[in-house]
Amino acid sequence: MFPLTPINKQLSLIFALGLPFALQAAEDDPRLSEMVITATKTERSIKDISAAVTVIDKERIEKSGATTVDQLLQGVPGVYAARMDASSPNRIAQTYTRGLPGNGRTLVLVDGIPMNVLYDSQVDWSQLGTIDVERVEVVRGAGSALYGNHAMGGVINVISKTIAPGLHGRVEGDYGSLDTKRGAGLVSYRGERSGFALSASYLESDGYDMWRPDTSQTTIPLSQRAKTGTEKTNVGAKFFYEIDNSNLLDFNFSYLRDITTGLYNIPGYNAQDRQQYLGSGRYRHFGDNSETTIVLYSRIGQMDADSANAPNATSPDVTAAGVKGASRIAYRGDFDDRETGIHAQTSHRLGSHHNLTFGGEYADGEMTMTNRYPAEPGRVQVTKGNVTRSGVFLQDEISIDRFNVNLAGRWDNWKTSGSFHDTKASFPNQGSWSDRSETAFLPKAGASYRLLDDLILRGSIGKSFNAPDASQLYGNSRRGTVTAYGNPLLEPEKALSRDIGLDYYFGKTAYVKSTYYYTTAEDFISTIQRSGAPTGTTDKVNYDGVRARGFELEGRWRATEWVSLQGSYTKNDSVITKFAQNRSLEGKQLTNVPQHQAYLRADFSLPFGLTAFGVANYVGTRYSNEANTTTYKAYTTYDAGLSKTLTKDVSLRLTLINLGDKKYEGIGYIAPGFTVSSGLIAKF
Repeated sequence: MFPLTPINKQLSLIFALGLPFALQAAEDDPRLSEMVITATKTERSIKDISAAVTVIDKERIEKSGATTVDQLLQGVPGVYAARMDASSPNRIAQTYTRGLPGNGRTLVLVDGIPMNVLYDSQVDWSQLGTIDVERVEVVRGAGSALYGNHAMGGVINVISKTIAPGLHGRVEGDYGSLDTKRGAGLVSYRGERSGFALSASYLESDGYDMWRPDTSQTTIPLSQRAKTGTEKTNVGAKFFYEIDNSNLLDFNFSYLRDITTGLYNIPGYNAQDRQQYLGSGRYRHFGDNSETTIVLYSRIGQMDADSANAPNATSPDVTAAGVKGASRIAYRGDFDDRETGIHAQTSHRLGSHHNLTFGGEYADGEMTMTNRYPAEPGRVQVTKGNVTRSGVFLQDEISIDRFNVNLAGRWDNWKTSGSFHDTKASFPNQGSWSDRSETAFLPKAGASYRLLDDLILRGSIGKSFNAPDASQLYGNSRRGTVTAYGNPLLEPEKALSRDIGLDYYFGKTAYVKSTYYYTTAEDFISTIQRSGAPTGTTDKVNYDGVRARGFELEGRWRATEWVSLQGSYTKNDSVITKFAQNRSLEGKQLTNVPQHQAYLRADFSLPFGLTAFGVANYVGTRYSNEANTTTYKAYTTYDAGLSKTLTKDVSLRLTLINLGDKKYEGIGYIAPGFTVSSGLIAKF
């Protein structure tokens, strides 16, 4: 099916020869029999679930040195997390699952609340700090039968820490390369029936020159290139109240301000200033054989950002006689988005082997983007979009001895309207588009069977639905010589996903999990070069068909009381199978998706309160355009870390990233090379 590369062979040998010895080599590790909730929206043992699930637990988060959740995703099979450094701007963070590029095809949740923003499906990973995260559950494969939109490739659920009884606190401080300074704090209190938690963090970095040599020389001269820095502020608050033993209320609020500095040496230029507010309230009722949850949430976002022209160039719109001359700032943009939603579900145990869950959701959002042009006083360009989503689902879980069956189905409705207008009447693609809507039924079936007590066969098949976001539908932008047009007639994507896996647990000391997946999709949304237009002029289109298939392998081994190993390997093949508009693209790989990924990590518990880790991470070649004529090269990075416990509640840490000083290519940018940071953690 797939050729065995040298990396594939090496990892296969590691898993095949090394892990079986865990039976004799280690003490039991209870983390290998996790209880998870994201795969079924109910609490189930990970061994009874038909989906491929990876859990990033509290201990792994603590040892990682990560400050945002997307950094934790490195090493999860089937997931490509592309942000290169914590100081990198949030707007270039990308997270793809199972060979399906684009933020909109992976649903990200925080305690069940969706984080993909309305405008472009981007996730503000900078808002997801690790200081108050208990665990992260990554469920790969079709998730729309329970979650609806965005859950085409998988679901990532960030689960917050439970507030512990009494008064507790934690303070962190770090300093490192690129003059990066970070501080974070958390304080919580829990009494008999109520409690609260407050958290805050701040990160500031001078950043680095992120420009790729092959692009910056032709479009941005050295005199206009600048380091790209950042300032990130996060504030969070949580409160809960137990009405009685059966009824619970909790409220959450978070705030993010993410400022990107530099990028261009242009006076008055603002790369990005993004703010986001998120508030939610949750009610839970616990019956003898049931559980009911209702969640209300609202997210408000605002961003200011400028776009720069190519050097010494006049914007293509500023060419008519009598119009003012060129400005190095093409336009100043204001982005406003809002989403409000409600989720509800109830789960009932019908005997000891049967569980029925049903529920629904409704969400409504709108966005407005306003561009103003310094070279043309009075010119205003306004984009508006509205999206409404609603759905109801039903799930049946049946357990009979060694056999577990999961059947689910969801009816989904999507509705949108929007407009694009420019006071400059000659600008193309202007108009207003009234309500469009589409409905879909999204079934899924999964099963797992314990061939032996520790050998589990699992598989699933399901349909997914992913609607185009507002930027794909109505957004038109021009940055120097690059012009991107939206398409208000885009169709929602539909996919059919299958997978089959085999998991083996070596007692409670180790496991090996393997999964083969195969996804076919229709009306897959992509960006292509406009035929006959200048390079950089692009359109949004629906590919008639694409296919993504691959193999995931992951393992974990508690080799001894003081050494643990974990590794993963992903082979992926994502191609365009049908595109009547341009047959030459058929058979081409989808952009930005690595065909190979491999990861190996070792953690050590040493004498004198020392712990250490070492990481090797390989990312294979990715195509950077739809014609597969240009690529991002493969790279391997090596990381290491050391921590020292000074007292029971105080410790020091040292983190070394990219030891080989590899300035590898991300999606349009390059990595900073070797960086180092040191910090102090204090608890009370």
